[in-house]
Order: sequence, then C-alpha cells, then structure tokens
Amino acid sequence: MAEQVFTLDRTKQVDIIRQATAIAAKAAFVADDFAQALFPRTEVVFNDRMLSNARQYLRSAVGQVETRICQIATNDLDVRHEKLQAISQGTEAQSFSMLENSGLLKTFEIVQHLFVKTQRSELAARLLQKISQEDLESTLTRNLDHQDPAVAEAAMGLLVAQSKTSGASGEMKASLEDLPPEIVYAFAWPVTAALARLTGYAGSQLKQAAERLLSAHDESASVARKAERLAQLLDQSKSEAEGLPHPMKDGLTLFIARLARQSGLTSDQIVAFTAEPNMARLVVVMRAANFPVEDALSIFAALSGGDHILTAATYRETDRDRSSALVSRWALPHAYQDAERILSSDLLSDQGK
Repeated sequence: MAEQVFTLDRTKQVDIIRQATAIAAKAAFVADDFAQALFPRTEVVFNDRMLSNARQYLRSAVGQVETRICQIATNDLDVRHEKLQAISQGTEAQSFSMLENSGLLKTFEIVQHLFVKTQRSELAARLLQKISQEDLESTLTRNLDHQDPAVAEAAMGLLVAQSKTSGASGEMKASLEDLPPEIVYAFAWPVTAALARLTGYAGSQLKQAAERLLSAHDESASVARKAERLAQLLDQSKSEAEGLPHPMKDGLTLFIARLARQSGLTSDQIVAFTAEPNMARLVVVMRAANFPVEDALSIFAALSGGDHILTAATYRETDRDRSSALVSRWALPHAYQDAERILSSDLLSDQGK
C-alpha cells in the first residue's frame, strides 16, 4: 500500500485552534442548552420556521440601526471614514455576527420583541390559509372610504406603515420606524460599540450619531401606534357596522389593536396569547368581553394553527366573572405582577417555617 502523505496547512491549523479555543470558552453552557431543549419551562412550541424568521428579522433590525447610525455619522456629522461610508449605503449588517457571538442580543427586551414579531408572522401565515389574498387586501383598505375623514386618514396611515414592513412572501422585514423606542435603545449602543471595534474608528461622532438616532426616533410612526389610533377612532365612531373585532374583517393588525383596546391589554399580550396551548388566554379574553359563541369560535378558527378546536360547550362553560378577573389582573403593569408573585411566594415560604 502506498504511503499517504498529508501536507500541513498552517492557515487551517490556526483556524482550528481559534475555533477550539472559542468552543472551549463556551463549553460550560452546553449542558444548559441541552437542558433547556429537554425541559422547557413553558408549553409554547417554537417551530423551525419561527426560529428562522426570528433570526432573519433580528439580522434585518440590526442592519437598519447600523445603517442609520453610519448615515448620521457620515452625512450629518461629516465623518470621512471609508468603512463607515460603505456601511451607510445599506449593505448587509456588519456587526451582527459580533453581537450574536457576544450574547449582547439576548436581552429580555430584544428576545420578547422577537417572539411577538415572529408570532405575528405565524398568525399572518395562518390567516392566509383561510382567506384569499384579494379578500385580505380588502380588509386593509375598507376603512379608506369611511364617512369620518379622521378614520379614513388613520386607515391610510396604517396602510402606509404596514407597507414598509412587508417584504417578499414569507420574509420578515424590519423597519427602523416600526421598532419600539426601548428596542431601538437596546440595539443602538451595542451596535455603536461593535462598529467602533470593527472599523477601528475611535472618534466620538459614532456615539453622537447613536444619541441623535435615539432622540429623533418617532414611535408614532410605527404600525402598532397607527393601528391603535385607528382602533381608537373606530371605537369613538360607535358605528354599528363595525361590530366586534374579527381578523377576517379587520385584518390581523387592526383586529389585535381593537381587541387590545377593548380588553385593556397590550397588542403584544394578545399576540403572545395566540402562541400558548389551546390559545387559552385568548379564549378567556373573548369570554371576559362577552363575545357571542359564534364570533368567538370563528375568531379562534381563523387564528388557530389547526391543532386545536374550540367547542361551543367549552366556551359557554368558561366562567365570565372569573375570566374578567383574570384579564384585569393581566392588564396590571408587569412590575406589579412580578412583585405580587414574588411576595406571594415569600409569604407561603414564611408560613411553612
């Protein structure tokens, strides 16, 4: 047998050493990741499409913030730096990999935002399986000819805002205008630090650019705020033609905003409830609002992934008073709910001593 000769590629050797070093630094977390996969703390299922969409949206959002910071630095603050100018042209996010590997994108605020955005995308996909694209588009435009000019104007504002966040089929596209202020803040400073490190630019203008980005951010331009405004105006118009909110009639975004307004909850909470087993909390919200059986079942069917069915008997047997009490509790600030839960736990443990 001929003797095999292996040549040593020093470049690859260095890469393997660097990779091994990086892996070793994170090896202590392997058991944590495996345990989380084996023993999840909730019953919410995250399918591969959701995870892929979340990552896609996250990369897009980082790119939006990164590009805008570089635009402010190079255009408004007159920074002459080749790499920053190239990034300002809107190329693929340069800082994403660095931020991802550092763990700076895993804050509660960012992950919660990703979850809600991803679940909204899931709901939109489910809805398209039950309503034609033509009918869906009519739900978005039906208020453009409303007899109240303020409603018509608000409907146009929502339509324009939504158009900025709709990418190609199945694509989750981030828009800087659509990001809540707390999320822009959560991205802005890590991105700024990553840009300084990646480009080697040590000037203070990058930090000034981030400050200008944050001070100029207008939350009122977001899809959520436009939907809330339209929901408020429709509620004030008291038109019997509006009836109860329904995703097949209002479209997903306006339906969520109308239900949130009616229940006293936030739109993000309504979206999160649809991801939970049997959409149980969404059913409680509808029962508390005294939705008729037929409407509740129709809404459930429109938003369900098909794995579960809500029956008339189940809905009727859901106690309305208890449902109202639960919804009132969920509407309280999260800080209060967390404190109440911790205090109750401490009280129980003290009683056991």
